[in-house]
Amino acid sequence: MGNDFGQILGSLFGQARSGGHSASGMPPGGLGDLLGGMLGGGQRTPGGLGGLGGLGARGGSSSGLGGGKGGALVAMLLPFAMQWVQRNGGLSGVLGRVQQKGYSQQAASWVSTGPNQDLPPEAVGEIVGTEELSRLSKQLDVDESVVSSSMAQILPEVVNQLTPDGNVPDDSDDVLGQGLRSLELFLNSSEAR
Repeated sequence: MGNDFGQILGSLFGQARSGGHSASGMPPGGLGDLLGGMLGGGQRTPGGLGGLGGLGARGGSSSGLGGGKGGALVAMLLPFAMQWVQRNGGLSGVLGRVQQKGYSQQAASWVSTGPNQDLPPEAVGEIVGTEELSRLSKQLDVDESVVSSSMAQILPEVVNQLTPDGNVPDDSDDVLGQGLRSLELFLNSSEAR
């Protein structure tokens, strides 16, 4: 997982925890630059996700998640992953789902302050659901296997950044919601430029 991605989530969730707001929708502390770099400089794409035109599309390369095409794919999928967590019982609900599917060790590592264990891409179909992966693949015009492998990297980092002290805080779902709103504001303001 690229360090930029962890910084983006850490900043979004840190801002939400502290109650910080940005009138422009721009994330604080250079985060706009990080996101802008991941998005490839403000290109527009159909479907309302600025800066993602054709990156990670079927047939395109999307190796790595720290920047370039893979970074754009992560930026593109991040709001969808955060919304999925919200729709599926919030952080506690998703952790329970991951554990029920047999990935308890991975889930525990994401919450702990140590390194995150990887989630195999094939596990994403079990956890997220093949219908949801197919829907995202079609909506974003990205191969389903690419969506799956990207989500396998996004979900652990979302959990990791929502649990900075090694436990699930009571306000984790509020922090997730505020972080998602900030990210959506940023993406919408990028689109308008």
